[in-house]
Amino acid sequence: MELEDFEAEDKMPESKATAATWGEVPKVLCCLCGVAIDSNPSNMCLNCLRTSVDITEGIPKECTVTWCRACERYLQPPKFWTKADLESKELLTLCLKKVKGLSKVHLVDASWIWTEPHSRRLKIKITVQKEIFQGTVIEQSAVIDYVVHAIQCEICAKVATGQEMWGCVLQLRQRVEHKRMLLYLEQLILKHGMHLDVLKIQAEPDGIDFFFDSKSPALKLLQFVVALAPCKRVDAEQLISSDLKNNTANFHYSYRLDIARMCREDILCLPRSLYSQLGGIGPVVIVAKMFSNIVIVDPKTLAAKEITAATYWKTPFAPLATTRVLAEFLVMDVEIIPGAVNGKYQLADVTVCRESEVGARDFIVRSHLGNVLKPGDSVLGYDLETLNFNNDDIEKYPKDSIPSIVLVRKHYPNQAARRRKRKWALKMLPKIKPVNMHKGQENKDAAEMEDFMDELERDDEYRRAVALYRKPKKDDELTATTAADPNEARVGLEELLDGLEDENLDDVLDELDEEED
Repeated sequence: MELEDFEAEDKMPESKATAATWGEVPKVLCCLCGVAIDSNPSNMCLNCLRTSVDITEGIPKECTVTWCRACERYLQPPKFWTKADLESKELLTLCLKKVKGLSKVHLVDASWIWTEPHSRRLKIKITVQKEIFQGTVIEQSAVIDYVVHAIQCEICAKVATGQEMWGCVLQLRQRVEHKRMLLYLEQLILKHGMHLDVLKIQAEPDGIDFFFDSKSPALKLLQFVVALAPCKRVDAEQLISSDLKNNTANFHYSYRLDIARMCREDILCLPRSLYSQLGGIGPVVIVAKMFSNIVIVDPKTLAAKEITAATYWKTPFAPLATTRVLAEFLVMDVEIIPGAVNGKYQLADVTVCRESEVGARDFIVRSHLGNVLKPGDSVLGYDLETLNFNNDDIEKYPKDSIPSIVLVRKHYPNQAARRRKRKWALKMLPKIKPVNMHKGQENKDAAEMEDFMDELERDDEYRRAVALYRKPKKDDELTATTAADPNEARVGLEELLDGLEDENLDDVLDELDEEED
């Protein structure tokens, strides 16, 4: 008997250990409804948890949204006003940012509940989740009501009281005879959307003025332009008003960017100091490219160098001649120099004569256009023998180091016909024209625009950064740019974008003119 009792006592702990290893969760009754459930820290079933626990308790159910009735923009604290349509994603994001308790829960979904547009009320239904115990997650929904509080924003208040509505102005200036660099910058600003925060754009004889309500968007555009052109920055500020009791003041800030006084295809005569610094290149060189630095090419040796903006503005100098004084020459013969290649340039000895002196006098010119010229072509260049210079640097060099003719680019006599058949166009910024602008200046601006479009048409690398738009015409009327010469660069239909008719810039310009009046 004693042995049997001992064996029975020995088996009892074994059965308890086996039950424990199975991991059975003890069953308990819900403290509210009495349903048998697995044991949990609250001793309540899921249905009772949903009814007794409110995870949206810390989320405010009523909020206020500030709205300007004049410009129909919403305030995004602290001072930024944004444009948003009713029941849009932008307005939904703005409203959810005003709810403070959402950081303590996990937002699953948010949607609009329709309200009358004139009720000045907005409703959003949100769905949130929260883990109240380990392994227990509750999902609940709530409705948040927003009251639209209508006020006037600072800009509309200034307009209503007749004050200046801008707080910062960025002035682009280039004191040259043409506006090709400014037109190029204008296209890049349009393509990258850097003009979206501008209040108004004022055209000036030697540049463009961009007006902003604050400094941050102006500095953003300033950094964009500095990366594209060799500029010098000048800052200024003016005190408009001040409040000594609240220790506040209102300033007008002004930033001016002076762009180097040159452009592509201009020729330069390097100053003596810069000539030595660049290793004896030139001294007469061609401006091949302009971005934050100035890229120059020696047409006699194909040597290329970069002049940084800092180096240029230490001793700024004007170009020797611009593209306005280009003369036309006729190519008689081209002799390629083997092995003299630098990128797209090929060195050659080109025999040319003036258009007015065919058969009378020929010139042998060392040029970088050996790969594009052939006998019988027309070429544009600078005739330094007939030009009058107001430049002191050129007199410091020996006469044998100054070429008599500098060839720049190939000329296509059918350019007028190409302009008429052009099937693409460019968008322009909605600029406000000067009040005293005369008819002659308008014709000059139109001619400069045509020259700029010709330059885009000639150079495919140059127009790669510019957005070209298809003219709104029938599909059967659209063809690529015609070209009589197969070597001439063409603008194909695959390079054109749609959307020129989507924005009526003339209407925008008229509205800006009315606001200015």
